[in-house]
Amino acid sequence: MYVLSVCCLLLQLHSLLSILLGLEVISLIMCFNFTCSFVHAQGFGSFVLVFLCFEVSIMSVLLSMMVALVKTSGSDYVGMLSPSRAF
Repeated sequence: MYVLSVCCLLLQLHSLLSILLGLEVISLIMCFNFTCSFVHAQGFGSFVLVFLCFEVSIMSVLLSMMVALVKTSGSDYVGMLSPSRAF
């Protein structure tokens, strides 16, 4: 499942929003795998909540950076972000 999500992420490198969604799917798969692996560990529920809170905060910061980038460049196409493009 993890390999499939990484392959989907690599195939969708044309848009920043698709990259962010792919990273979110990978992090949710990691959280699910941790939960299934350590379900009997004491205090693991709090770890899952902290992990998900950090993940939400990271994705919200990345989304705000993407919105700022789209406002300046006018597109979320990854090819527009290269510094060597001709004006």
